[in-house]
Amino acid sequence: MKSFIPLCMLCVLCGSSAFGEEHFVTSYWCGPPAKFLSAERYKEVKEANFTIAMCPCGGQSVQQNLQMLDFCRDNGMKAIVMDGRMVGSIGGSAKNRENLDAIIKDYASHPALYGYFLADEPGAGAFKGLGEVVAYLREKDPSHLAYINLLPTYGRDFNVLGTKTYDQYVRSYCDIVKPGVISYDHYHFTYHGDRADFFENLETVRKVSVEKKIPFWNIVLAVQHFDYRNLTEAELRFEAMQTLAFGGRGVLWFTYWSPADSDKSAKWEHSMINQDGTRDPHYDMIKRVNAETLALGDELIKCESTDVKAPKLGKGGVPGGITAGTFKDPQGRTLMLLANADYKAATTADVPADAKNLEAFDPATKTWSASADRALPLAPAAAKLLRWSGK
Repeated sequence: MKSFIPLCMLCVLCGSSAFGEEHFVTSYWCGPPAKFLSAERYKEVKEANFTIAMCPCGGQSVQQNLQMLDFCRDNGMKAIVMDGRMVGSIGGSAKNRENLDAIIKDYASHPALYGYFLADEPGAGAFKGLGEVVAYLREKDPSHLAYINLLPTYGRDFNVLGTKTYDQYVRSYCDIVKPGVISYDHYHFTYHGDRADFFENLETVRKVSVEKKIPFWNIVLAVQHFDYRNLTEAELRFEAMQTLAFGGRGVLWFTYWSPADSDKSAKWEHSMINQDGTRDPHYDMIKRVNAETLALGDELIKCESTDVKAPKLGKGGVPGGITAGTFKDPQGRTLMLLANADYKAATTADVPADAKNLEAFDPATKTWSASADRALPLAPAAAKLLRWSGK
């Protein structure tokens, strides 16, 4: 299961083209704790190529939330706030409506606000009440996202979904809550091997996302804790590139700052920023992965995800093969992201035989150029974006 941190200690965020965004979203869980709240710390967040900031897992006051929003504004970012007055349902309660009105009054006019955090990993039994809150916030403040994060596929192993299948869980969420985004978390890498349902989770969420026309985001592993191992840069890149290939609109990292002060349930190591404020090697690794992810994502966010073909992982999630995500842009061109699903070994990806007038995208320069290559070398977990205009 995902690491559970009490809701009072959480704020999570994401972005969506449905909310006027033209850029892919990179974000995280667990922002700088309140005692580290400063302009310098949010400049550091921005320098790691994040577009959306989040509040600390230890929580912070309304005034501190507003300071965070100021720092985000000054650095060209936005944020989703977590506020202790948030409710999980309305149910005819005037007090609950008053709480929501007060939250909107405090934050809605701030130019850096992206949205409001509602709940993390709810079971299906909570959907009715959350749907009431989402509808109320949408009516009163339609410009900002009401954010909820869903359970992963392996929630079924703990009987917490509230539905018979994971597909039913995600569909029920969309039908009842009517969210602006489908967000879920899936932590793939354990000491005992890789989860076998990583692609299944992506496939299920993508399918519902396409059918319901609701964008999706993936929260992926960064921090070593419980049974989750310390990740290499290739493993981190694997998480981001596979999400892109499946048409995701945002990648969020768990976690940016170490939750060690606010959560004693695990030994937390190798967050991007350590408990004392120093940088872990993961900071620079994810900074590089984010830069590439944003460059690719800003091209793909303009497009419709039309198909994806992924390798079938064996027992223990053994990696290998190529994931091919296909997209259509507004000009009718075909785009394909070829992502190496092997984070240990390089491979070669073959360009589709019917791809004519081929162009390749360079994430470093953010430019397209003609390409005659029909076999593309891919480093471990690397990806290459192609496009063509006709047969």
